[in-house]
Amino acid sequence: MYIKDVCSKCKLTKKAVEYYEQQGLICPKVLENGYRIYSEEDISILKEIGALRKIGIGIADIKEILNSNNKSAVLSKCKYKMNLEVEKSIAKKKCLEQLIKDYNIDYAIEYIEENIEKFFTIKEKLIQSFPGWYGMYLSIHFGQFLNGKIDTEEKEIAYKKIVEYLDKIEGIQLPYELEEYLMKSLGQLEDEDMQKINNTILDAVNNTEEYLNKNKEDIEKYLEFRNSDEYKNSIAYKMQQLLLKFQQESGYYDIFIENLKILSDSYREYFEKLQAANKIFIDKYSQINKMM
Repeated sequence: MYIKDVCSKCKLTKKAVEYYEQQGLICPKVLENGYRIYSEEDISILKEIGALRKIGIGIADIKEILNSNNKSAVLSKCKYKMNLEVEKSIAKKKCLEQLIKDYNIDYAIEYIEENIEKFFTIKEKLIQSFPGWYGMYLSIHFGQFLNGKIDTEEKEIAYKKIVEYLDKIEGIQLPYELEEYLMKSLGQLEDEDMQKINNTILDAVNNTEEYLNKNKEDIEKYLEFRNSDEYKNSIAYKMQQLLLKFQQESGYYDIFIENLKILSDSYREYFEKLQAANKIFIDKYSQINKMM
Protein backbone atom coordinates (compact mmCIF):
# COMPACT_ATOMS: atom_id res chain seq x y z
CA MET A 1 0.00 0.00 0.00
CA TYR A 2 1.30 3.49 -0.92
CA ILE A 3 1.63 6.30 1.62
CA LYS A 4 -1.44 8.21 0.37
CA ASP A 5 -3.68 5.21 1.11
CA VAL A 6 -1.87 4.55 4.40
CA CYS A 7 -2.56 8.12 5.55
CA SER A 8 -6.24 7.74 4.71
CA LYS A 9 -6.57 4.35 6.41
CA CYS A 10 -4.62 5.29 9.55
CA LYS A 11 -5.88 8.92 9.73
CA LEU A 12 -2.34 10.27 9.84
CA THR A 13 -0.55 12.97 7.88
CA LYS A 14 2.24 12.10 5.47
CA LYS A 15 4.71 13.96 7.72
CA ALA A 16 3.61 11.87 10.71
CA VAL A 17 4.12 8.59 8.84
CA GLU A 18 7.56 9.74 7.65
CA TYR A 19 8.49 10.79 11.19
CA TYR A 20 7.52 7.42 12.66
CA GLU A 21 9.65 5.73 10.02
CA GLN A 22 12.60 8.00 10.93
CA GLN A 23 12.12 6.94 14.55
CA GLY A 24 12.44 3.29 13.52
CA LEU A 25 8.87 2.41 14.50
CA ILE A 26 8.01 1.07 11.03
CA CYS A 27 10.18 -0.26 8.20
CA PRO A 28 8.34 -0.08 4.85
CA LYS A 29 9.82 -1.66 1.74
CA VAL A 30 11.58 0.88 -0.48
CA LEU A 31 11.34 0.29 -4.23
CA GLU A 32 14.08 1.15 -6.74
CA ASN A 33 12.20 4.32 -7.73
CA GLY A 34 12.18 5.47 -4.10
CA TYR A 35 8.49 4.78 -3.46
CA ARG A 36 7.62 3.08 -0.21
CA ILE A 37 5.28 0.14 0.09
CA TYR A 38 3.64 -0.32 3.48
CA SER A 39 2.67 -3.78 4.69
CA GLU A 40 -0.37 -4.74 6.74
CA GLU A 41 1.99 -4.97 9.73
CA ASP A 42 3.15 -1.38 9.12
CA ILE A 43 -0.48 -0.24 8.97
CA SER A 44 -1.32 -2.09 12.19
CA ILE A 45 1.63 -0.48 13.96
CA LEU A 46 0.73 2.99 12.63
CA LYS A 47 -2.82 2.61 13.94
CA GLU A 48 -1.38 1.59 17.29
CA ILE A 49 0.97 4.59 17.32
CA GLY A 50 -1.84 6.98 16.34
CA ALA A 51 -4.08 5.79 19.16
CA LEU A 52 -1.30 5.94 21.76
CA ARG A 53 -0.20 9.43 20.67
CA LYS A 54 -3.76 10.74 20.96
CA ILE A 55 -3.90 9.73 24.62
CA GLY A 56 -0.65 11.56 25.32
CA ILE A 57 1.95 8.79 25.24
CA GLY A 58 5.39 9.91 24.01
CA ILE A 59 7.57 8.31 21.37
CA ALA A 60 10.04 6.80 23.86
CA ASP A 61 7.22 5.03 25.73
CA ILE A 62 5.58 3.95 22.46
CA LYS A 63 8.83 2.29 21.39
CA GLU A 64 8.87 0.38 24.66
CA ILE A 65 5.22 -0.62 24.25
CA LEU A 66 5.72 -1.86 20.67
CA ASN A 67 8.73 -3.96 21.69
CA SER A 68 7.24 -5.32 24.90
CA ASN A 69 5.70 -8.73 25.47
CA ASN A 70 3.78 -7.25 28.38
CA LYS A 71 2.11 -4.13 27.01
CA SER A 72 -0.14 -3.80 30.03
CA ALA A 73 2.87 -3.41 32.34
CA VAL A 74 4.35 -0.63 30.18
CA LEU A 75 0.96 1.07 29.90
CA SER A 76 0.64 0.92 33.67
CA LYS A 77 3.88 2.88 33.97
CA CYS A 78 2.50 5.44 31.52
CA LYS A 79 -0.70 5.66 33.54
CA TYR A 80 1.31 6.23 36.73
CA LYS A 81 3.19 9.13 35.10
CA MET A 82 -0.09 10.58 33.80
CA ASN A 83 -1.63 10.33 37.27
CA LEU A 84 1.29 12.34 38.66
CA GLU A 85 0.75 14.98 35.97
CA VAL A 86 -2.97 15.10 36.77
CA GLU A 87 -2.25 15.50 40.49
CA LYS A 88 0.25 18.25 39.72
CA SER A 89 -2.28 20.03 37.49
CA ILE A 90 -4.97 19.80 40.18
CA ALA A 91 -2.58 21.22 42.78
CA LYS A 92 -1.61 24.08 40.43
CA LYS A 93 -5.30 24.82 39.76
CA LYS A 94 -6.06 24.96 43.49
CA CYS A 95 -3.15 27.33 44.05
CA LEU A 96 -4.34 29.53 41.19
CA GLU A 97 -7.90 29.59 42.55
CA GLN A 98 -6.59 30.62 45.96
CA LEU A 99 -4.55 33.44 44.40
CA ILE A 100 -7.64 34.66 42.53
CA LYS A 101 -9.58 34.67 45.79
CA ASP A 102 -6.84 36.13 47.98
CA TYR A 103 -3.58 37.20 46.32
CA ASN A 104 -1.37 35.97 49.16
CA ILE A 105 2.06 35.14 47.72
CA ASP A 106 3.47 33.87 51.02
CA TYR A 107 0.65 31.32 51.24
CA ALA A 108 1.17 30.38 47.58
CA ILE A 109 4.89 29.76 48.15
CA GLU A 110 4.14 27.51 51.12
CA TYR A 111 1.45 25.64 49.17
CA ILE A 112 3.76 25.12 46.19
CA GLU A 113 6.57 23.77 48.38
CA GLU A 114 4.24 21.32 50.12
CA ASN A 115 1.96 20.24 47.28
CA ILE A 116 3.51 20.90 43.88
CA GLU A 117 7.32 20.76 43.95
CA LYS A 118 7.29 17.05 44.80
CA PHE A 119 5.89 16.39 41.31
CA PHE A 120 8.64 18.28 39.46
CA THR A 121 11.14 16.35 37.36
CA ILE A 122 14.81 17.24 37.65
CA LYS A 123 14.56 18.98 34.27
CA GLU A 124 11.65 21.15 35.43
CA LYS A 125 13.50 22.10 38.60
CA LEU A 126 16.60 23.16 36.65
CA ILE A 127 14.60 25.25 34.17
CA GLN A 128 12.85 27.04 37.02
CA SER A 129 16.12 27.61 38.85
CA PHE A 130 17.83 28.99 35.75
CA PRO A 131 15.41 30.88 33.48
CA GLY A 132 16.66 32.25 30.20
CA TRP A 133 19.00 30.87 27.56
CA TYR A 134 21.19 28.81 29.93
CA GLY A 135 18.23 26.96 31.39
CA MET A 136 16.99 26.24 27.87
CA TYR A 137 20.46 25.01 26.89
CA LEU A 138 20.58 22.66 29.90
CA SER A 139 17.10 21.36 29.14
CA ILE A 140 17.84 20.64 25.48
CA HIS A 141 21.32 19.22 26.04
CA PHE A 142 20.58 17.08 29.11
CA GLY A 143 16.77 17.06 29.37
CA GLN A 144 16.30 13.55 27.98
CA PHE A 145 18.26 12.21 30.97
CA LEU A 146 16.49 14.32 33.61
CA ASN A 147 12.87 13.20 33.46
CA GLY A 148 13.15 11.34 36.75
CA LYS A 149 12.63 12.59 40.29
CA ILE A 150 15.12 13.24 43.07
CA ASP A 151 14.27 10.16 45.13
CA THR A 152 17.39 9.45 47.20
CA GLU A 153 19.55 11.42 49.60
CA GLU A 154 22.56 10.93 47.30
CA LYS A 155 20.66 12.48 44.40
CA GLU A 156 19.47 15.33 46.60
CA ILE A 157 23.07 16.14 47.53
CA ALA A 158 24.19 15.88 43.88
CA TYR A 159 21.38 18.19 42.77
CA LYS A 160 22.28 20.80 45.40
CA LYS A 161 25.92 20.70 44.30
CA ILE A 162 24.88 21.24 40.67
CA VAL A 163 22.64 24.18 41.55
CA GLU A 164 25.30 25.74 43.79
CA TYR A 165 27.90 25.30 41.06
CA LEU A 166 25.73 26.81 38.32
CA ASP A 167 24.65 29.67 40.57
CA LYS A 168 28.13 30.64 41.78
CA ILE A 169 30.20 30.38 38.63
CA GLU A 170 30.81 33.37 36.46
CA GLY A 171 28.44 32.51 33.67
CA ILE A 172 29.16 33.00 30.01
CA GLN A 173 28.66 36.66 29.17
CA LEU A 174 27.10 36.52 25.73
CA PRO A 175 27.26 39.49 23.40
CA TYR A 176 23.72 40.67 22.65
CA GLU A 177 23.65 39.27 19.10
CA LEU A 178 24.76 35.83 20.34
CA GLU A 179 22.14 35.69 23.08
CA GLU A 180 19.44 36.81 20.63
CA TYR A 181 20.59 34.16 18.12
CA LEU A 182 20.61 31.40 20.74
CA MET A 183 17.22 32.27 22.24
CA LYS A 184 15.67 32.42 18.77
CA SER A 185 17.22 29.10 17.73
CA LEU A 186 16.27 27.29 20.92
CA GLY A 187 12.80 28.79 20.98
CA GLN A 188 12.02 27.47 17.51
CA LEU A 189 12.76 23.86 18.45
CA GLU A 190 9.65 21.74 18.69
CA ASP A 191 9.43 18.63 20.88
CA GLU A 192 9.70 16.42 17.80
CA ASP A 193 12.78 18.33 16.62
CA MET A 194 14.44 17.80 20.00
CA GLN A 195 13.49 14.12 19.97
CA LYS A 196 14.98 13.73 16.49
CA ILE A 197 18.24 15.42 17.57
CA ASN A 198 18.44 13.28 20.69
CA ASN A 199 17.79 10.09 18.73
CA THR A 200 20.51 10.95 16.20
CA ILE A 201 23.03 11.51 19.01
CA LEU A 202 22.04 8.31 20.79
CA ASP A 203 22.27 6.34 17.55
CA ALA A 204 25.77 7.70 16.92
CA VAL A 205 26.83 6.80 20.47
CA ASN A 206 25.26 3.34 20.56
CA ASN A 207 26.29 2.30 17.04
CA THR A 208 29.38 4.41 16.39
CA GLU A 209 31.13 2.34 13.71
CA GLU A 210 27.89 1.81 11.79
CA TYR A 211 26.98 5.50 12.10
CA LEU A 212 30.42 6.66 10.87
CA ASN A 213 30.35 4.31 7.87
CA LYS A 214 26.78 5.20 6.97
CA ASN A 215 27.39 8.97 7.22
CA LYS A 216 31.02 9.05 6.02
CA GLU A 217 30.44 11.57 3.22
CA ASP A 218 28.38 13.95 5.37
CA ILE A 219 30.89 13.79 8.23
CA GLU A 220 33.80 14.61 5.94
CA LYS A 221 31.90 17.57 4.48
CA TYR A 222 31.07 18.74 8.00
CA LEU A 223 34.71 18.52 9.12
CA GLU A 224 35.77 20.43 6.03
CA PHE A 225 33.21 23.14 6.84
CA ARG A 226 34.36 23.28 10.47
CA ASN A 227 37.88 24.12 9.25
CA SER A 228 36.66 26.80 6.85
CA ASP A 229 36.87 30.56 7.31
CA GLU A 230 33.12 30.75 6.75
CA TYR A 231 32.46 28.69 9.89
CA LYS A 232 35.16 30.46 11.95
CA ASN A 233 33.49 33.79 11.20
CA SER A 234 30.00 32.53 12.09
CA ILE A 235 27.89 33.10 15.19
CA ALA A 236 27.79 29.33 15.75
CA TYR A 237 31.60 29.22 15.98
CA LYS A 238 31.67 32.14 18.46
CA MET A 239 29.07 30.35 20.57
CA GLN A 240 31.03 27.10 20.47
CA GLN A 241 34.25 28.82 21.52
CA LEU A 242 32.57 30.56 24.45
CA LEU A 243 31.06 27.29 25.68
CA LEU A 244 34.38 25.47 25.26
CA LYS A 245 36.26 28.13 27.25
CA PHE A 246 33.59 28.03 29.92
CA GLN A 247 33.76 24.24 30.24
CA GLN A 248 37.56 24.23 30.46
CA GLU A 249 37.87 26.97 33.08
CA SER A 250 34.85 26.57 35.35
CA GLY A 251 35.09 23.06 36.80
CA TYR A 252 32.30 21.97 34.48
CA TYR A 253 33.50 18.37 34.23
CA ASP A 254 34.71 17.92 37.82
CA ILE A 255 31.56 19.28 39.45
CA PHE A 256 28.65 19.49 37.05
CA ILE A 257 29.22 16.34 34.98
CA GLU A 258 30.33 14.17 37.93
CA ASN A 259 27.22 15.06 39.94
CA LEU A 260 25.00 14.70 36.88
CA LYS A 261 26.18 11.09 36.64
CA ILE A 262 24.99 10.59 40.23
CA LEU A 263 21.71 12.34 39.56
CA SER A 264 20.87 10.31 36.45
CA ASP A 265 21.68 6.65 35.84
CA SER A 266 20.78 7.05 32.17
CA TYR A 267 23.22 9.95 31.79
CA ARG A 268 26.01 7.97 33.47
CA GLU A 269 25.46 5.12 31.02
CA TYR A 270 25.34 7.57 28.09
CA PHE A 271 28.55 9.31 29.25
CA GLU A 272 30.46 6.05 29.36
CA LYS A 273 29.30 5.17 25.84
CA LEU A 274 30.10 8.71 24.67
CA GLN A 275 33.69 8.40 25.85
CA ALA A 276 34.12 5.18 23.87
CA ALA A 277 32.43 6.72 20.80
CA ASN A 278 34.67 9.80 20.96
CA LYS A 279 37.77 7.60 20.95
CA ILE A 280 36.57 5.75 17.86
CA PHE A 281 35.71 9.05 16.16
CA ILE A 282 39.08 10.65 16.94
CA ASP A 283 40.97 7.55 15.80
CA LYS A 284 39.05 7.56 12.51
CA TYR A 285 39.17 11.32 11.93
CA SER A 286 42.42 12.55 13.43
CA GLN A 287 41.77 16.08 12.17
CA ILE A 288 39.11 16.44 14.84
CA ASN A 289 41.98 17.04 17.29
CA LYS A 290 42.47 20.44 15.70
CA MET A 291 39.01 21.49 16.83
CA MET A 292 39.03 20.14 20.39
